[in-house]
Amino acid sequence: MESQEIKKNWSDTDSTIYSFVLGKNNMIGQYKLTCPICSDSRKKKKDRSLSVNVEGSKIVYFCHHCNAKGLIPTERKIIPMKTLKQKIIQKTPIKLPTTTTSKKSEKWLLERGISLETAIDCGCILIEKNNTPLVGFTFPSVNSKDEFEAIKYRTANDEKKYWWTNTATKLWCDQKHYDELPTVESTVIVCEGELDCLAIKESYKNYANIQCFSVPNGAPNVKTSGEIDPNEDGRFKYLWDDKSKFEGVEKIILAVDNDKNGQILSDEISRRLDKARCYTVDFLGCKDANELLLKTNTETVRKQIIEAVPIPLHGLNSISYYADEFESLYQMGKPKGISTGIRAVDEVFTLQTGCLMIVTGYPGDGKSAFIDQLVVNAGRNYGWKTTFCSFEKPPAYHAVGISQLLTGKNFFEGINVRMSQSEKDASESWIDEYILFQDFSEGGMPTIEAILEKAASGIQRAGSRIVVIDPYNFIHNDSVGLQTDAISIMLSKIQLFAKKFGVLVIFVCHPNKPFVRDGKKNVCTGIDISGSMHFFSKADLGLTVYRTETNVEIHCWKSRWSWLAKLGKATLDFNPISGGYSEALSDKEIEDDFDWEF
Repeated sequence: MESQEIKKNWSDTDSTIYSFVLGKNNMIGQYKLTCPICSDSRKKKKDRSLSVNVEGSKIVYFCHHCNAKGLIPTERKIIPMKTLKQKIIQKTPIKLPTTTTSKKSEKWLLERGISLETAIDCGCILIEKNNTPLVGFTFPSVNSKDEFEAIKYRTANDEKKYWWTNTATKLWCDQKHYDELPTVESTVIVCEGELDCLAIKESYKNYANIQCFSVPNGAPNVKTSGEIDPNEDGRFKYLWDDKSKFEGVEKIILAVDNDKNGQILSDEISRRLDKARCYTVDFLGCKDANELLLKTNTETVRKQIIEAVPIPLHGLNSISYYADEFESLYQMGKPKGISTGIRAVDEVFTLQTGCLMIVTGYPGDGKSAFIDQLVVNAGRNYGWKTTFCSFEKPPAYHAVGISQLLTGKNFFEGINVRMSQSEKDASESWIDEYILFQDFSEGGMPTIEAILEKAASGIQRAGSRIVVIDPYNFIHNDSVGLQTDAISIMLSKIQLFAKKFGVLVIFVCHPNKPFVRDGKKNVCTGIDISGSMHFFSKADLGLTVYRTETNVEIHCWKSRWSWLAKLGKATLDFNPISGGYSEALSDKEIEDDFDWEF
């Protein structure tokens, strides 16, 4: 039991949160709760805006709505919680070693062009362990200036071995300016390693202070295809945790390694932070900033940083600028999207980023369910994450449908088999990892600008590769003039967003009333979507979900690129229990002779 000395300083919020922890059997972990301070005054009273992190000797909480925060020290032993992931790493604050100087480590840094002054300013510690000189890169704790979240050690010799004491989730930089936020005019430099960060700080130490950071865990692993491994998405969490370091910054210089992995890192960071603000550095044939410093001098390093060039956006360039991409197309052939997870559908189209997919169909034909199936398959098979903006389904209700897709069982009690508690929990864990939901229920007008802004945050926070907007008619448009012009502008914004952030945008649009002949409704296409012909003309990929008496047909009526899709249809069976789609047993072949009537 806690001592009175500790307990007497507790607030009502502290007591409420601590009671919750006791109610959960003292389990270590992270929780989402309703905030006892602001929930009663909010429209959405049951919203779990309070994040609670239960550690071994303390409880830390923060409300994302009213910004209430606190730390509750506890003397009671708190036991680990067994979660679906089966593993929780408990972080204990780190204190510095008693000795933080080493002549051998200092000598090695000098050989790398780094002075002791620069290293100490940046919070480095120099020690020896078992006669091995080490350099420790410290990551400060948010709770105490005398404690550290993590320390990353590197051998101060040619062995180049690294290991961690705890794991850092934030960017590394000089400790003197760690808490300073950049101004609008400022420049932020991002390096791939701590030594490169030190090299740049060394080159600027007699000049005005610059904000230079290093990613905490280097470049991500890449697959043989050259794409980032989806399992590596978690490595970019620092971009979200330290997002304040980049807000309002005019210029972000990516001083990463001059190799394949460095290029992948540069591409992924720029994709998440907005390419328009990102610049790259030419290291004059050297691998990185530290090698450039050793082979030249501090003046050259500064010059190359100053002369960093913008990452290409839309502009005017000769074909020589695209020589590598052009050669790759010749050698590798037509680009291929990822599988939809259904063979018959793959014969019609595949999923590809940088595209606008418009999906239409009559009410009740299963548009949203089909998209959910695509999203689940992309997550399961390729690790793709999705941000939903679904106006017709609140997030919790939407999650019910996805949970049924994942388990193949009913969520609710009924005549069909219901998923178990463990199956429900497992599906919830999957949804938590792969899906983000936009929510406009607490205010804010759902304009296309607001939707795309939230989607950009999803890309930065979680690395989303699919954005779903469902449906069009809920989007607020206050523009003056012809509706068709407003639709054209909106679709152009979505197209540019898809290309800029390298995501697949799936846009659901309702058609006009169906034309019925002989008791059978027509198959609608892009030209039947209410409001404008632009829905047809600006789609990179156009699909219709059409339900018949026996099954569901997926019609492709538009493909901007021949390798992305082809006109035709796939016939699917629909499972009313799970809400999932599968290849129709009666028709497994693509029909290329579909009669198109425009």
